[in-house]
Amino acid sequence: MTEKIHNTTRALKADINQYQMDHLKLSASVSSLELFRNNQTSIKCDPKQEVAFTAAVTSLSTTWNSGTLMFNVVLTNVGNGYNPSTGVFTSPGEGTYVFYVSALEYLQQYLGLEIVLNNVPKVRLIGESAAAYQTGTNMVVLNLQKGDSVWVRHHRGKGYYSHSIPVTTFSGFLLPS
Repeated sequence: MTEKIHNTTRALKADINQYQMDHLKLSASVSSLELFRNNQTSIKCDPKQEVAFTAAVTSLSTTWNSGTLMFNVVLTNVGNGYNPSTGVFTSPGEGTYVFYVSALEYLQQYLGLEIVLNNVPKVRLIGESAAAYQTGTNMVVLNLQKGDSVWVRHHRGKGYYSHSIPVTTFSGFLLPS
């Protein structure tokens, strides 16, 4: 009988040790999940944060044919996400953003542009060369993470037209969550 009680006690101690180990593992998992949730919450845009920009070029180019189109005249830059020195919008936080570009080709010179997210083209616009000053436009809705970059780059053709009151523009804004 003593042997049976001793075996039962040993088994109960083993069960208690196993329970304590399982409890520690579960507590560590819960702590990790809470930390992950807090990190995810902190990288999202403040729901009250406003992000919106419109930038433009106010002169024409007959020869531009590569790289990022530099919209160097800033009309609006709420949240300071757009950098006119680089032509790049950098997301201040996670969210759904809308981007729109409108460009005029110059004197029957075909113009193709792309809205690019982190070096991956998302949509294209074309200013066809069938007649002078053809407008190309496109819009895209993108889910961005904090630090993502969006810009407009050359795809095909050359040159663009604009005026002191801009007709070639790049705009974007954060949708309310």
